[in-house]
Amino acid sequence: MTIELSSELYTALLKQVKTTGKTETELVVEGLRQVLSQPDDKNTEKDRLAILEANLEKKLKRYVDSLIKDRHSNVAANPEISDRKSLERVLPIPTIRPLQVGDRVLILEPDSPYYMAKLLVIRTSLIRVTVDTDTGEKTFLKRDLRFVESSSEK
Repeated sequence: MTIELSSELYTALLKQVKTTGKTETELVVEGLRQVLSQPDDKNTEKDRLAILEANLEKKLKRYVDSLIKDRHSNVAANPEISDRKSLERVLPIPTIRPLQVGDRVLILEPDSPYYMAKLLVIRTSLIRVTVDTDTGEKTFLKRDLRFVESSSEK
């Protein structure tokens, strides 16, 4: 049997031959025995999860493709949907943008399902927002916010 090895791997094998005094064949056979005798629990679990993830991604892609195909066929079947306003009703496209200074937000009150008054954003960071309140500036986590569209954006 012939095995092709990369130059780095072959160099490491020769180094082991010099260190251990065993032949190249003995070291290769010993390595194969070691690999084959290892329990495959970790590898099979990782492989199973990778296969599951790949299958889920394929299913999701097929589902999204079918939704897009259905939407396109609806638009093609109804010529009156061709203008922009009608298309937005059939295929709404939400706009997502980061919070900016000057935006209005509602702040979730601690230990309550209710929001405080509309407040003005004066500073933003990756996960926090500073707003201007009656008692001064306060900083909150973005997850505790609810964006309020201003009437000029609508």
